[in-house]
Amino acid sequence: MQIILDTQFKHLEHFLEEVRHFDLDFRLLGAGGFKCSLKQLVSQKVLLGYGRFHRSLDQVGATPLGYRTFVILGPRCHGFRWRGHQITQNDLLIFPSSNELHSASHDDFEIFTISIHLDYIEQLMDAFGLNEIPDKQEVVRMDEPIAYKLRSLAASIIQFSASEVDVAQALAHNLAEKLLITAAKPYSTKITNLRKRDIALNRIVEFVRNTKNPTSNLEQLCRIANVSERTLQYAFKDQYGITPTTFVKRWNLNTIRRQLLLAHPDETKVNNICMEFNISHQSQFATDYKKIFAELPSDTLNSKLYRK
Repeated sequence: MQIILDTQFKHLEHFLEEVRHFDLDFRLLGAGGFKCSLKQLVSQKVLLGYGRFHRSLDQVGATPLGYRTFVILGPRCHGFRWRGHQITQNDLLIFPSSNELHSASHDDFEIFTISIHLDYIEQLMDAFGLNEIPDKQEVVRMDEPIAYKLRSLAASIIQFSASEVDVAQALAHNLAEKLLITAAKPYSTKITNLRKRDIALNRIVEFVRNTKNPTSNLEQLCRIANVSERTLQYAFKDQYGITPTTFVKRWNLNTIRRQLLLAHPDETKVNNICMEFNISHQSQFATDYKKIFAELPSDTLNSKLYRK
């Protein structure tokens, strides 16, 4: 087992570039700039990761191909929305075979990810006489002592240094065994029937993801979602902790930031990109941008950190 990453990030783009084995697309929704601690340990059979994020994020993407990924919440993470489920600290998350990730996390989001190679899963299933984990079984509610033991084991593995990777690998394999045994037990699968506000929220998120410059006008958003303002406001407050208007505005700010990072300062000006997004009040735009990313748009444009 090797430690391939053990660092802190202050830029979301840097984090997305450095994370290996995952195909991620995160959007920063909380104010104050990106802040994250990440550690990854890798063997041929198990990929173990620890992440602690200090800002609210919209998370989409996929976990590693050829692996089945499990998630245990860290001790400082008390709940979030994941794939339509409201997650608690005693829940074990099991990614579907499609590996699709979609979650909305708040400040101080802390998790352990354990990706187990499919060949090793088959080997362990045969060795322990376990039934195949149903693809629809995405969340298992564990007893508190079991959740605590799994969390403690994951935390102890993450603490190992580069000189102790052999011990870390043995414990990681042991953790994989315990996770599969826990997941294969005849727990009742938590099936969440989508509420009206969840359906409405999903419509808006889908609209935003597939539109270059989506509107933040609440009345228009309500027409798209086919619900009242009250229902849509409640849905976004419940999942993201912000209003739908703020969600769209901050999504657009993330898109603008990506364009600024790719642009060359000698060929592009901030106001050129603002015109593309129909931004007329540039002083307010600069204020909103700095609130989220902790730097001015011009600072981003002049940065050489991510430009190829």
